[in-house]
Amino acid sequence: MDRLPEEANATGQRIPFKALKTRDAITTAGYGTDPNVITPKAPWDPLLSRHQLKMVAALSDIVLPGTSEFAAPSKIGISNFFNEWLSAPYKTQQSDKDLIFQGLDLLDRESRRLYWVGFLWLSRKRKARVLDAVIAMGGDARKFFARFRYLLVAGYFTSDMGFAAIGYKGNVPLQSFAPVSADVQRIIDDELRQLGL
Repeated sequence: MDRLPEEANATGQRIPFKALKTRDAITTAGYGTDPNVITPKAPWDPLLSRHQLKMVAALSDIVLPGTSEFAAPSKIGISNFFNEWLSAPYKTQQSDKDLIFQGLDLLDRESRRLYWVGFLWLSRKRKARVLDAVIAMGGDARKFFARFRYLLVAGYFTSDMGFAAIGYKGNVPLQSFAPVSADVQRIIDDELRQLGL
């Protein structure tokens, strides 16, 4: 067994440290390695079923349809984003998981009530009607939609496709910055004048 060196307190008296077992110090786990940001993988198991993944994709394409220029959320793997987010063991994600799972079940139930088939088998127009009916219920149903939409927009517009859709130019090397337009410069000058600067 090793001993740590002693230390003196403010009055000069020696304060002995407790004995340290070298073997315990060496085998302590620590916090792990640096994260892999090139090919990241969540350390937790994905929870969404195949059906739920398809529901997320279908609902995402209703809420945020693709265009000829920008792919629909289902085409860029938005279901994988939801699967990682909702499977995470953190408080916010666990709360989101309960809300989203209940909302997806509600969509399927409402679809069967209105059209006698599950949400996935409906036409785009009928899916939109079911979604409108669920939102109109208010309460937790409306909270489900608001949170789903929030996560969808966050996931989509932080993807490469989403960056392109909003014209985001960050995280790329630039030779120079585009100059400020005359209209924007006038606004800045007006604001500075009002602030007395």
